[in-house]
Amino acid sequence: MKNRFKKSLALLTAAGAVGTVVLAGCSNGGDDANAGSSGSAGAEKVKLSFETSVYAEAPHKKAIDALIQKYNESNPNVEITVHGTDYENFWDKLTTEIIAGTQGDIVQVYPENIATYNALQGEKGAFLNLDDRIKGTELETDLVGQELSKVNGSYYALSDYAWGTTGIFYRKSLFQKAGIDPASIKTLEDFKQAAIKLGVDTDGDGTVDQYGFSSVVGSHPFVASEWYRLVARPVSNGIFFGDGESGPYTADRINVNSPANVWAAEWWQDLIDNPQATPPGTRDKKVSREMFWNGQAAMMMDGPWFIGMTRERDAALMDDLGLMPQPSVEYEGQTYKPNPHNYPLVAMISANSKHPDEAWDFLKWMASAEAQEIVSQSGMIPSSKAYAGTDAYAQANPLAAQFFDFQQNVYAPAVMDPPIPELGTLNQTLINYAQNMFVAKQDAKSSLDKAAEEMKKAMN
Repeated sequence: MKNRFKKSLALLTAAGAVGTVVLAGCSNGGDDANAGSSGSAGAEKVKLSFETSVYAEAPHKKAIDALIQKYNESNPNVEITVHGTDYENFWDKLTTEIIAGTQGDIVQVYPENIATYNALQGEKGAFLNLDDRIKGTELETDLVGQELSKVNGSYYALSDYAWGTTGIFYRKSLFQKAGIDPASIKTLEDFKQAAIKLGVDTDGDGTVDQYGFSSVVGSHPFVASEWYRLVARPVSNGIFFGDGESGPYTADRINVNSPANVWAAEWWQDLIDNPQATPPGTRDKKVSREMFWNGQAAMMMDGPWFIGMTRERDAALMDDLGLMPQPSVEYEGQTYKPNPHNYPLVAMISANSKHPDEAWDFLKWMASAEAQEIVSQSGMIPSSKAYAGTDAYAQANPLAAQFFDFQQNVYAPAVMDPPIPELGTLNQTLINYAQNMFVAKQDAKSSLDKAAEEMKKAMN
């Protein structure tokens, strides 16, 4: 295991994820430069830094700013500064900071990231073990995704913000115009045929200018994840490892080039090459969303966070926003239920923090009903089951509440990324070869065979 930690760090460095400049902007609060005094009580001002990949998105910024404002009403001596950049660049920045020991006091990630980033400080770990604060409390059972926040059986994060899975959003008006009933889309083939029918030349100039489905095609990480969430994992039960991405995590169990995954890649290539189904050229997620909002695309794959983003973009669009579950996938005579990844945002406390108790107090408060009501403004589903499971929440958030129904009645159990330090390397390898297949249009089988070779090296 020690050698695997070292190799994982070396591979991250070689891939360019680690820069030479130390980013000091998120250094842990509590040093002399950050100390101040509270006006009323004369106590020292506690300064905490909070890093997250979602702060660049308007609904999350609004919710997080409101959380901090509310917390400061009863904790005026705690000053929390949020550092965030766009999703695509956040992870390399975080890697650099952790290796330098300058990560924020609080770092918000997804469960599959915990082991990778904790290992960047070697065996001592970059983040605090939270067992003594979580085990045996209601936090263990009330928060969606808390059971995923472990490394080697111990908690290293609190699932105190929100979660979401994915579905297919659609423009109601475009479906009505095309004469398509969204309830009729049950299988992946139904989805494809609907996407083709929705691709039309709206102005009669001989060029398609409205497309059925706007997918990510380019260097953005979603070039891989949209494909495997929608097509590959349902039929292969694992893009990295088989059996639901379960262990043992050894080189001989790499599953990326399994026949089912090769079939899924070829199916995806066929979809994105269809001139009616998807737009030509490359695009990141931002462009994909803009095409949907502008009516250039009738469908897109996203999660409950997209509800808040749409509301912020143009509240009038909400009346035209529909949602359906991901379709089932038919492969070799069998039908497979969708099993998309669950995305709880979880928070860790830096092992270098000068104020771990104050950081914990804020994280614990975020799981309260008072805070979770504020979190719901983000569009994601608040992590507290006690809060999000109420009729009041469902009535106030009807689209987000549909994701509960998908999880309970439509989707198979979610297949999560493997919680191993090598995940970052495996994921980057997959992104590289997804670009080869879906941007450069290289042969799917040979690309995935090469990806498997690289992944096996990372696991040895």
